Amino acid sequence: MTLLMLLLYMLLGALLAWPCWLLLRRAQRARQPLRCVRPYRPELPQTDAAGAPTPPSAP
Repeated sequence: MTLLMLLLYMLLGALLAWPCWLLLRRAQRARQPLRCVRPYRPELPQTDAAGAPTPPSAP
């Protein structure tokens, strides 16, 4: 009887630890810095509104 109870408690502990482990992993991932999608390359020319060509005016 005690071996069966021990097995039952071990199974119950594993079932309860599984969602806690998933929440812990999600919290650890949230603490990591975000990955940059496009790497920063300063040698590329910067586009700004002052250097953009203006459209022709309507007559």
